[in-house]
Amino acid sequence: MKIEYNLTLDEILNCTNGKAVISGNGTGPLVFNEIFTDSREEFSKNAVFIALKGEKFNGEDFVDNVFKKGGYCALVSWDFLDGHDISAYSDKIVIAVSDAASALGNIAKFYLSRFDLKKKIAVTGSCGKTTTKEMAYAMLCLKYGKEKILKNDYNYNNLIGVPKAIFGLNKNHEYLILEIGTNKKGEIKKLSEIISPDVGAITNIGRSHLLEFKNTEGVFEEKKELALALSLKKDAFLILNADDEILSAEYKHKNFPGVNIISFGFGKQTGITPDILCSKVDINGQTGKAIIELSFKGRKYSANINFYGTHLISDLLCALSIAEACGFDVETGLKAMEGFMLPAGRMQIIFNNAEGYILVNDSYNSNPDSLKAALDYIKTNYGGKKKILVLGDMLELGDSAESEHIEMGRSVADTADFIFYKGNYSDYITKGLGEKGFKGKFFIIENKGAFTDAFKKLDKKNSVILVKGSRGMKLEEYLEEIPKK
Repeated sequence: MKIEYNLTLDEILNCTNGKAVISGNGTGPLVFNEIFTDSREEFSKNAVFIALKGEKFNGEDFVDNVFKKGGYCALVSWDFLDGHDISAYSDKIVIAVSDAASALGNIAKFYLSRFDLKKKIAVTGSCGKTTTKEMAYAMLCLKYGKEKILKNDYNYNNLIGVPKAIFGLNKNHEYLILEIGTNKKGEIKKLSEIISPDVGAITNIGRSHLLEFKNTEGVFEEKKELALALSLKKDAFLILNADDEILSAEYKHKNFPGVNIISFGFGKQTGITPDILCSKVDINGQTGKAIIELSFKGRKYSANINFYGTHLISDLLCALSIAEACGFDVETGLKAMEGFMLPAGRMQIIFNNAEGYILVNDSYNSNPDSLKAALDYIKTNYGGKKKILVLGDMLELGDSAESEHIEMGRSVADTADFIFYKGNYSDYITKGLGEKGFKGKFFIIENKGAFTDAFKKLDKKNSVILVKGSRGMKLEEYLEEIPKK
């Protein structure tokens, strides 16, 4: 990726605490204007190759190939030196660091410091990060102009994706909005240190990545690192979900001193009246439109939106809170939502008029809380229709996986008339279904062909079909109606 401002070799060494174990023969560049991590990319001689390691790949295996293609500088781990004869690269620059991924983050942190941005925004939470970020991005673009706003694409929200997004900054940008995610302890702290945000939003605390964090208290301890980073800044804003049990308790006990807090929610669960309050929602399940009523600072607002579901409206409230922290009014934020389309796989409503059913594509991801939200939506808004569920495993739940999938069975038993299931936890689903006396039909998805045959034979007239599973299940590939990227 080309970058706006050059980086010198000394700057790279200083910010990564690296050492140039091979310094070139004096004929190559000592100033670089490109960073890349994929050896298959096109690159110039003035590029730095960061040799990242992952569970299924090792970028250090491609250093030799990069140099043969004309690359001049590679950043590797110290381990690389043990397995390679670096004297073969005497005319190149080889920088050794303790960890290449950390070095990538440190370079991004240094590069970000070159820009005098008006606001740096970070969004985290168990559910709704991407949707909230995309909503807030749309609002910022309407207010200030798209050329002045940079976001990370899709959900590239980890210690690799966030630095890569930062390298996309240019001199026109004034606002940076990034979602930040985690599945390992300490990642939110590292990402917050890289970004040094002025505005941070926590959408909710839910049962996600329990393999690492064990319980919701562990999830909160990780997400809280964003709030702690904000406390180091002057006039920083923290956006909190007042309906979230854990976050509201922290808010009540004033556990975030020195930070300006804006709360949002429906004001019905925790005894807190949020700053941005949604007081009413009217939904037309046939058209996909909703009318919401809000109040903020003594004023009332009404707006038409193109999406629905309590969790999605909560994401909207969070985005409006971000807009407030960035200095513009609720009206502008709501206006940006008039043509807003949800990211792919999030409560996407598809009408099959030929067969007379509605498909709700929420296949992007799944955990116990987002599944509950999706079930609540179809029960509330399609009460008179037959319910067909296409479900998949909820991954990364650790020791809670079996019990959570039993609970999944219990929770869908009184909703579903027919269930298609893909994954390794079908026995636990059926156990939960049995405990609740499920009287519908259950079909295990063994392969796409078998599913397609059974799905075609099923009477789907006057039904609503919910598609919901973790990203690894890739359930969107099983239904022709769902648009492919």
